[in-house]
Amino acid sequence: MQRGQTMTLTPLYHFTCRDGYRLIGRYNCLLIPQTPVWPYVWLTTEAVPDFEATGLGSVILKCDRREYRYIVRDTFGCWPWLSSQERRQLPPARLEVLESYGDPEHWWISPGPLPAEWDRSWKLPRVGGEQPVRATEQTEPDDPA
Repeated sequence: MQRGQTMTLTPLYHFTCRDGYRLIGRYNCLLIPQTPVWPYVWLTTEAVPDFEATGLGSVILKCDRREYRYIVRDTFGCWPWLSSQERRQLPPARLEVLESYGDPEHWWISPGPLPAEWDRSWKLPRVGGEQPVRATEQTEPDDPA
């Protein structure tokens, strides 16, 4: 299989904050890279990842990127981060910082766009005794469509 033709049999997941949700939407969703610094869509194999280890903690960004989950079932054009050409091309210092969060074995990337579906059933997991947000209680921003 050539680069860009990787296919997984299990879905991949993309998490985002309220601002990302407004850009992606709820229907006919397409995930596209949002920054020239990282010109690919970041995905994980874990449906409920360790958010800090996945790089979704609020270290740099202050929004809650755990808030919304999208499922990518058509993974044609996605590949594992650890075996990627993009990883090999990063300067060692930058790679060390990026992977210091841990769990890069679960990271996947794609140059996008990727068709995805908004996971209406997603609930934030309990953190420090907080009650999870039930899908029916999750506030939805104005319809971005």
